[in-house]
Amino acid sequence: MRVISFLFTSILILAIVGGGAALLARELLLLAGASSIRSSLSVLHRLSRDNLQYARQCRERGGITTDVATIGALQLRFLNNREYVLEVVCNQFQSDPILIEKYSLPLLVIKNAGSSGIIWGNDRSAVEIEVFGRKQVVGVENEEIENFAAGSVNLGLTPISTCSGYGFQCCQQETESGVGQPFSGVNDCPKTCFSSCQPRPIFLSLNTDPFFDEITRTVTVTPGEPVTFSYVASYEPKEPVTVTMDFGDGQTETFATLTGKASHQYVCPNGGCSYTVKMTARAASGIEAALTPIMQLKVEISR
Repeated sequence: MRVISFLFTSILILAIVGGGAALLARELLLLAGASSIRSSLSVLHRLSRDNLQYARQCRERGGITTDVATIGALQLRFLNNREYVLEVVCNQFQSDPILIEKYSLPLLVIKNAGSSGIIWGNDRSAVEIEVFGRKQVVGVENEEIENFAAGSVNLGLTPISTCSGYGFQCCQQETESGVGQPFSGVNDCPKTCFSSCQPRPIFLSLNTDPFFDEITRTVTVTPGEPVTFSYVASYEPKEPVTVTMDFGDGQTETFATLTGKASHQYVCPNGGCSYTVKMTARAASGIEAALTPIMQLKVEISR
């Protein structure tokens, strides 16, 4: 009985010590992350007082002649949720800033989505970092480096960056669907930048019998001759997909499988008719396949 009691007590003590150590480690990592950003902001602070070297580089790029006016901004810009750079933005070359230095947040520390970095100046500009659910906001206001309470402040101004710099993802239109509203204020994929991406159904092939012309994607048949269509689609998530084949003459056929075949006869007694066949696919969650050339064919009835 004493052995069982001793073991139980030992396990309890180890759990308490381990839990305390984990919490302490989390706080230390968060402190290290905040310190890393504050140290980098100190570099921008010094440059805001003595920037003649970079003003000269801006002038050499073809900027205007006044030393102070050639520099538009000093910024800390994230490339993804851990890596960031310090940059000088020249007034006339804002899309091509001068790199000062590149840094990375400590291991396990990440920047949360919503801000791409910090612009040095009077206006508030901040980022939120996180370690295992514990958050901290670090930034600048009135040219002072500040720590703000997480979730209680507007992050303010933010540099123009890539989609991943804001903490979002560039979705591939043909194979992925974006979640939520697109974020357009990015310089790499303004139309497809979303908080996350999820797979779309995609079509791998659409064939006919008789064969279609691969250049024009047109199959030509005589009046009354049936056309057999076959398709192959793909969808990674394990959920039902409804595939619809629109024959172009007002008739459709629906399938519940990712492969299928259908034969169709067009009513065009005298020939000279033309129809466009289109495939669509919709997952049970509502995600639809993007329309691509492989999903369409033309059927022409010869005279």
